[in-house]
Amino acid sequence: MPTDITTTPGGMPDKSSETKSKESKSGNQKKAQIIMEFLGECTPYEADALRSMLLIAAGKSTLETMPQYDRSALNRYLNFGCDKETGGMDGIRAHRQKRALGLMKSVSQYVGKEEIIDITTALLTVSSDRQDIQTVLNSLPKLQIPGGANAGNAPSNAPMPK
Repeated sequence: MPTDITTTPGGMPDKSSETKSKESKSGNQKKAQIIMEFLGECTPYEADALRSMLLIAAGKSTLETMPQYDRSALNRYLNFGCDKETGGMDGIRAHRQKRALGLMKSVSQYVGKEEIIDITTALLTVSSDRQDIQTVLNSLPKLQIPGGANAGNAPSNAPMPK
């Protein structure tokens, strides 16, 4: 009786390494496609802000232990779209809180009710942080008007249409 070397004990044929490799490559391509679609749907800085919030949800980070690069990523997301004409401290705070609400909605897809409380607390704290808002206010560029008097100044932080 001939013996099939791809048969495992119990008589079931084992998949060849070539088939496993093709399935693995196909699986990796599908994962890469999902990731690319997700990133393509994110607004500027949203993916990094989501990552930092998911670390808080997982209990791997808090506002106190959050690395500076995560705090900076979160602030970049919250500040995106601000310019000098946003309206001073109150206008910037309102803008940041609106962006925080959007981020809460995005992250709520990936966490449970208990985790969203931690994320909400963190986002409200960061979006209202007086020192962060003052830093933003001091470093914002003027609103760019195409062909306007301020042409040639630093580029605007205004959102670009998708």
